[in-house]
Amino acid sequence: MRRFVLRLSVIVVVLCGSFVAWGSGASAQAPVATPGPGEFELAPGLIGRELANYLVEAPPTEQVSFGVLRFTGAPGSVFTGGEDDPSIGLLLVESGELTVRIEGAVTVTRATGPEDVAAGTAFTLGPGESFVWPANVHGEVRNDGQEPAVNLVVSLAPVEGGAATPMAGTPVP
Repeated sequence: MRRFVLRLSVIVVVLCGSFVAWGSGASAQAPVATPGPGEFELAPGLIGRELANYLVEAPPTEQVSFGVLRFTGAPGSVFTGGEDDPSIGLLLVESGELTVRIEGAVTVTRATGPEDVAAGTAFTLGPGESFVWPANVHGEVRNDGQEPAVNLVVSLAPVEGGAATPMAGTPVP
């Protein structure tokens, strides 16, 4: 009988300890993380970081389409276009590396801070880096690497005749 009581006591202590630990650890109010450098807390446990930012100096007065696209560029792929494209595109690299040359001055957002790039100057973007492709400006985006490059494009495009103007581009063989 004494062994039974001892075993029962151990089981009760273990179970009570488990419920106390589970109850204290399962609180929805306890923050999961704290903001690090360059981050902010939107709500308890919800940490954010601005990845890219662009000031639209003259917002469109007509109807526009706002979209997010994901592109995967194979090694050696090239995109050229922009000269007749009224859309604005914020390009953010998810993985891989892209080489960009654009005929307008741009600001590249890097982890180390913003970097101004002169018109016609080639620059490289890696994961987490971005820039805004201005409307009606010619340029080229290349994947000169050995692995696919994945990027997101947030597009703001005028709507003509009830449909958004697609991003203009010419594939290069």
